[in-house]
Amino acid sequence: MGSWARSKELLALAAGVAKHELGRSVKAKLTSSAEKLASSELATRIAQAELLAGSLGRMKGAFMKAGQLLSIDASDFLPPEAQKILASLQSQAEPVPFETLREVLVEDLGEAKLAAFERLDPTPAASASIGQVHRAFVHGLPVALKIQYPHVADSIDSDLELVRKFAQGGIGMSGRKIDLGDTFEELKRVLHDEANYTRERFYLERFGDLLADDPRFVVPQSFPELSSGRVLTMTWEEGVGLGEWVRSEPPLADRMWLAEALLDLYCKELFDWGTVQTDPNFGNFLVRAEAREIVLLDFGATVVYDEAFRRDYVALLRVLAAGDGPGLIAAGIEQGLIDGRESEAALASFVEMLKVALEPFESEGPFDFGTAEYAARSRDVVRRFTEQLRYSSPPRKLLFLHRKLGGLFQLLKRLDVSLDLRPYWARMQR
Repeated sequence: MGSWARSKELLALAAGVAKHELGRSVKAKLTSSAEKLASSELATRIAQAELLAGSLGRMKGAFMKAGQLLSIDASDFLPPEAQKILASLQSQAEPVPFETLREVLVEDLGEAKLAAFERLDPTPAASASIGQVHRAFVHGLPVALKIQYPHVADSIDSDLELVRKFAQGGIGMSGRKIDLGDTFEELKRVLHDEANYTRERFYLERFGDLLADDPRFVVPQSFPELSSGRVLTMTWEEGVGLGEWVRSEPPLADRMWLAEALLDLYCKELFDWGTVQTDPNFGNFLVRAEAREIVLLDFGATVVYDEAFRRDYVALLRVLAAGDGPGLIAAGIEQGLIDGRESEAALASFVEMLKVALEPFESEGPFDFGTAEYAARSRDVVRRFTEQLRYSSPPRKLLFLHRKLGGLFQLLKRLDVSLDLRPYWARMQR
């Protein structure tokens, strides 16, 4: 989508959202019934969600990415009808015609460097919210050519502002005083990072160095001379997509190997390196089960956590391990995980939620991630906690870190494995 077309769509969407908001405001003034007012409010948010979902899917970029994140990370704060519409974005990633992306290649690399790519396949091997991947060859070596969609980086701030207004309006329906300002500032920061392919290449090479002596992981090698801020060229790596591999019902030994490898990687990322690839999307991993290798593909959402953050995080884990409820509340308020103005019931649910999350790590012997009872209980305590919140927004510091951890636990559940997590828990607290 070109700059003018994107601006036109953005203006149309903003006008549509504003139109529904104006209609809601007029009805509010004319309606005395609380029931009718609530119905009007809900109808407004559903209509806005439908508008957003349609545009987010077409416009890609920060719009689509923010909508996907919103449907996951803020879903408990939105009406169910709006959640369902935004959830449809999880599967939307229509490819962009190669000729549109060729303009990016010419602008960033020039015709001379572009000639280095042989047999460049115009059909994308993968497409996502910010860019898509094409296969080619350089000196006979297969490469993955990751190309960013035009104008994505330029539109991040305006895209996110419109999505923020929608989300804030949805939360306001319940009378909550939750301010999503910090949440969207964090989204903005990470999305700007994701749109910077020079930064991604740095972390691609950084992880390659960190994992050079670990035979379980394979990191593609980059081609700096054929890369830029919007183009990233790296070696093409073969393997089975993680989602496809899980659906193939691999043997238990293979599932255990993969689960332990990714848990170990997470601990290294956060507690040893302070550098975490925070996107748990299954599309970011390829599996070579026979060789016992996992290919790591995407480092755009890499977040660096400094020593002070990790020290505070470990301190919180130690308070949790001690079973100190009042201490957990005090630490949670101090670290911005929950607002001190919340009710006693909400604060109690905060403690209960953390203690339920701790259970797999304190289990005597292997913990069965496939158990339906624990999954149901976890969902219930999270639901009750979020329903009771009136002031606390998703914690900015943990937004992407816990997105990664949550994705990892979902994978363990899908793998249907039983693991003794006590060694990992001890490692986290050291």
